[in-house]
Amino acid sequence: MKKCIAVLTRGYEDITQYYKLLNRNKQIEINLDDKSIDILIFHEGNITPEQQIHISSHTPILNIKYIDITSNAFLKEKSLIKIDKDARCFGLAYRYMCSFWFVDFLKFVSEYDFLLRIDEDCFIDCNIDNILLQLNTYYFVAGSESGDKEFVTKGLNNFTLDFIKNNKNNYEFKSNTSKPPSGPYTNLIGINLNEIRKNETYLNYVKNIDLSNMIYERRWGDLPLWGEVIHYIFEKNTLLIDNNIKYYHESHRRQVN
Repeated sequence: MKKCIAVLTRGYEDITQYYKLLNRNKQIEINLDDKSIDILIFHEGNITPEQQIHISSHTPILNIKYIDITSNAFLKEKSLIKIDKDARCFGLAYRYMCSFWFVDFLKFVSEYDFLLRIDEDCFIDCNIDNILLQLNTYYFVAGSESGDKEFVTKGLNNFTLDFIKNNKNNYEFKSNTSKPPSGPYTNLIGINLNEIRKNETYLNYVKNIDLSNMIYERRWGDLPLWGEVIHYIFEKNTLLIDNNIKYYHESHRRQVN
């Protein structure tokens, strides 16, 4: 099984602004036994070769690969979508991020079987190899679950239920009852890529979400979107919430486990 650890990050003009990424990488270096695993850094083509050398030099044991995603993600036409007035507090960059981690990321990991997403502001303090090992049994592994606010999930569950209604003769669904917006805490999540790639229902749902433009218009986030997918398509028992996964999520000032 080929594994990767991935992050989507921005490029900075000032090299000192990479301090969070460097800290994240250092914690990965400390807590990862198998140093041959690829460490993917997805970016918008604005991490210069000189900056890449700087970043990699701080954790030289890690097998870091830099991947420019701008050919198949962060599409300019999406910036023209009219934003719902209730969700204007979230900028375009955040919507691009949500779209990347629900719609776009599969385009860049076709050679991998397992993926562990660890965001730039997540500093892990547990064995990473054990998290990846759990993906032999589960489709998804996370340290916690979370809800999401109603004003950025308007219409999401109804969209899912309509999708079920329109496709019930073509696919098998695990549920057809409403649920509140929630899902795994996706800033750190393991995904069995092999299992999700072969599920036609999931792939069609992702396509419909992308065509709806609601990630951009209403800021439907990747967290509740994965929650919908797990609840209605993959089934709840494909998700492991592992209390042994410990990390600090700086943006939310939250210690997980």
